[in-house]
Amino acid sequence: MAADLGVGPGVLKQGAKDIVEILKPVKKVDLGDAADVATKVGNDDAAASLVTFCATWESGGEFLADCAATLADGLDQADGNYQDTDEAIRDAVKSVKTALS
Repeated sequence: MAADLGVGPGVLKQGAKDIVEILKPVKKVDLGDAADVATKVGNDDAAASLVTFCATWESGGEFLADCAATLADGLDQADGNYQDTDEAIRDAVKSVKTALS
């Protein structure tokens, strides 16, 4: 584990996988049926509020899911960069050792 980064190889990738797993139910949020039922409430103001709430909730859920997916992609890329850098340093050390032998 690197002292500067505070995580070892693979931890970032696992974090990205965990985020994607958590997002599965969020992507399935569909309040269209609830909004359709709004007309049966019997009060136009309450019905309009329910429709607005459902639309806002779905939009907010989609926005948060998109933000989290972007974060997961960033973690996955950071893990790849971490792995690539680690490998490049290891190869450079081996090259120096070979040259000094």
